Amino acid sequence: MRIAKTILLLAAAFWLTACDGGDDDFVAPAFLHIESIKVVPPASNVITSDSGFYRSEIVSCNVTLRYPDSRELVTLGHFDLPFTVPLLHDGPIREIQVYPCVKQSGNSRTQPFYTFYNAITLNKHSFRMGGVDYSDTLFSRSGDTLDLGPLTTTYNITRANVLMFEPFEPTQGSLFLDSVVWHRHAAGDACSGEGYASVHVPDSLSRVPFYINRDFYVNDPTKIIYVELDHRSDIPFELYMHSSQDSNATVNQRGVMVINPSQKWQHMYINLGRTWNWFAHYPHFKLSFAALNAKGQEGEVRIDNIKVITTNVVL
Repeated sequence: MRIAKTILLLAAAFWLTACDGGDDDFVAPAFLHIESIKVVPPASNVITSDSGFYRSEIVSCNVTLRYPDSRELVTLGHFDLPFTVPLLHDGPIREIQVYPCVKQSGNSRTQPFYTFYNAITLNKHSFRMGGVDYSDTLFSRSGDTLDLGPLTTTYNITRANVLMFEPFEPTQGSLFLDSVVWHRHAAGDACSGEGYASVHVPDSLSRVPFYINRDFYVNDPTKIIYVELDHRSDIPFELYMHSSQDSNATVNQRGVMVINPSQKWQHMYINLGRTWNWFAHYPHFKLSFAALNAKGQEGEVRIDNIKVITTNVVL
């Protein structure tokens, strides 16, 4: 992010000044490095053992620190992964907290902490730095890098409520209707596991709809609802919500977002909040998709690992 880049540029400028002899009292900063964050199954209370459920695309994170002599958290910043950032601190660190962030609805400018995931708290770390063993502590030393490497997180099972999960595996029944082709044994083409689904769009059709055979019920307007899915598509496709504004109103269809083509499998986090708000948070709704072919171009929409999930934690 811009804050991280600014800090790095300032640190580099100070370092060059010191090397040129401009300040004999200059102390080189320590650095913190995080390579990546991925989602893994928890050690207990596993929601599902299906690997596709834990597909993720965590692109950035918020980082806070707590020093031994302070009870307050110090905000280090929001950084794109991977990153190396200077720490203007020489000595032990009591705690580091890392909050995984994702692109909300595919928007690179909107990367909130995804509260369905657990924040990562680090208060012990065994590593060697500068030839010294700092076991069971976090320590930043001038000129060295505190390398946390790849990190892992899990779904927060006390917050997350999974309303639906469709991995398209051969041992399960598909929740999709109509135009969807279910590829049960296609491990080489699936995003994960053996199965995935596809929708073929001929050049003669401008739109091919496909529906989830499930009624959703969320009777709490404070909840946040997300759709997560993996897709690999030749043409755009759109997600829709079907609902009404009260029990006596007509059911309408409203577009949530258009998902752009991708030549490789891409994980999406789609927030249904704005569309659900348009329906006055009516608790009953359905979801559907439509492959869009405005250019008259034949193509395929491929989908895998679709989940609908809620949380009551405000972003």
